[in-house]
Amino acid sequence: MSQITTVIGFHGTSINYVEKILSEGFKPSNNEYDWLGDGVYFFQDAPGRAWEWARRIHKENAAVIGAKIRLEACIDLLDIRWTSVLSELYDSFLTQMKRSNLELPKQSSGAHRLDRLVINYAVGFLAERETKIRCVRGAFIEGKPIFPDSAIFDRAHVQIAVRDIMLIEKMWAEPQGGRNVINS
Repeated sequence: MSQITTVIGFHGTSINYVEKILSEGFKPSNNEYDWLGDGVYFFQDAPGRAWEWARRIHKENAAVIGAKIRLEACIDLLDIRWTSVLSELYDSFLTQMKRSNLELPKQSSGAHRLDRLVINYAVGFLAERETKIRCVRGAFIEGKPIFPDSAIFDRAHVQIAVRDIMLIEKMWAEPQGGRNVINS
C-alpha cells in the first residue's frame, strides 16, 4: 500500500466567496481551460502565487483560501510512473477522436484543452477498470526565465485539481499576503 501524502494548497478566489466556501465547501469546476481536468484547483505550497492569480482575476476583491489536502488515489505527474500511463491513454484517446471524426482541441498558454481532455479521458478509463482517481497533481512551467539562460521560470508552480472534495481535510482564509519576501 502506498503512503498517502498530505500537502498544503492555496486557492485564489473572490472575497465574496470565502465565507460560502468555508461553510459549504468547494464546488469543482469543469472549465474547458482546466488543464488537469475537472476539480478544485490549488497552488501547492504557494500562497503568493495564489494571491497573484486572485488579484489578476478579482482585483481588489481578491482572497485566498488555504487547505490541507490528502493526495489519495492521485494521478501524480511529479512521479514518472504516470507519464507512460497518460502517454498510452493518449494513444487510445486519439484513436477514439479519429473514429468519431473529431479534431483535437488547440492548446494555448492559458487554456490546455487537450491536456484536460486526455486527463478526463484517463480518469474515465481508469474508473471503468475500478480505479477511482480522486485528484491530479502536476508541475506547470509558466512565465519567463528569472535570469538569462535560466531554467527557472517566474510563474512555475505545482497545481492540484481535487476531484473528490472529501480529500480537503481543513480550510482557512489565508491572511492578506503574497508580497515580495525581500521587501516585507
